[in-house]
Amino acid sequence: MRALTAEGQDRVAEIARRHGVSMEAAEAMLDALSRGGGTMAQFNHPEFGGAGQWMMGGMTMVSDLFNNALKARVDGICNDLAALTGDPSVTLWQPPVQAQNQGQSYGQGQGGAGGYSLSGSWSASGNWWPGDLGSPTVTGSQNDLRYAYFPGSRRLAVDIGGNVTLYDTGDHLISGVGQQQGSGGWTLTFTSQFGTVPLSSLRIVVPADTAPPAPEPAFVPEPPAVPAAPDFASEAPAELAVTEAALAGSRWTLEPTEGAPFGTLTLEADTSLSGGAHPRMRYWSAENGVLSLYDANGRPSARFDRMLREQGAAVLSGSDPATGTGYLLRSQAASAASVEPLSGGTTLTGPLEVTGTWQLEGSGGAALATLRLLPGGGIEGGRPSEATWRIAGDALLLCHAGGRPTSRFDGFQYRAGLWSLTGCLTSDESVTLTLRQP
Repeated sequence: MRALTAEGQDRVAEIARRHGVSMEAAEAMLDALSRGGGTMAQFNHPEFGGAGQWMMGGMTMVSDLFNNALKARVDGICNDLAALTGDPSVTLWQPPVQAQNQGQSYGQGQGGAGGYSLSGSWSASGNWWPGDLGSPTVTGSQNDLRYAYFPGSRRLAVDIGGNVTLYDTGDHLISGVGQQQGSGGWTLTFTSQFGTVPLSSLRIVVPADTAPPAPEPAFVPEPPAVPAAPDFASEAPAELAVTEAALAGSRWTLEPTEGAPFGTLTLEADTSLSGGAHPRMRYWSAENGVLSLYDANGRPSARFDRMLREQGAAVLSGSDPATGTGYLLRSQAASAASVEPLSGGTTLTGPLEVTGTWQLEGSGGAALATLRLLPGGGIEGGRPSEATWRIAGDALLLCHAGGRPTSRFDGFQYRAGLWSLTGCLTSDESVTLTLRQP
């Protein structure tokens, strides 16, 4: 953590006293806020109940899910510290001390996992990142690590010991970069709307002016002609476009390369996946001709980069980037008749009337809130995490005011004339929730 000025120490100590926490706890939260750009924080401190998250605008998560007093304390101190970091009249931090380079290299040279040492070719921009990226919206530093995020070009620049690497951020909206220590040593992570994700999951981008020159092509004799592959292994029709606009709303059968199908997935327009065919597949994106599926925390669970066809039907072939497990996605014709029934003998478009009053319960039947689902998609009586609702395939989603799904209900029971919907938090599937008609 950067050193505070005397004025900064006094202001932080005042906030700590106001909220009844130690100076050390307040400084830890201030450090988490600084890494989150002053608008969000991922923290882990015993005075705040251990690990948790806070985002400006009302989202507060603590380990003790139903401890509202702790949530209020975290929200209060985060708001005060965020206001302090944005106050131009306060000199909060001491000027950084420029450490001398001891010659230690954290990169692995050109072509290695550490990226390219590129900062020398960017000195003309006056910054340590490429000038053509523009101005970053999020910057930060931690020990020998510094980073800058450019949402317009979907690029994240990371400098470790003078070795700068550019990453393609895809659909992630970066709010902070940090380090986590595991059995294999330190791992770089970044924080986005999907949660905490390893930095190694991003694709490294090498600028054209720094890429090593291509070797002269060697003479290779022309191979003999090979008969064309049968129709089931040929390339997909040209009209199959792997883009978000083209794939939104499409239905697919998910199956392993060998074995019985898991079930049906629908690629919803909000980039969520409905159908529940696989527990590690909750979201999707399409970029550069590749369809990627993600788990509830935003970690890639499958990448489909090959397009085939079987008897005229489109097929996408891919694998789990972590385990190498192979998967196939077979397209289906979308029709109302293809909607499978939910447990309980109906679908969300059947006799179940979603609008009305519902009792939200946590694990063990603890009452959390009484919600009224309005016809226009709004919710009365909810917490900030239950502000709106919508239907996604065969599931009911409760969403944050910003539209992010916070809980998903895809189990249905009908007893004694009343409905019960079972589900879980989208951020932690081990936390079960129930909606009951009173």
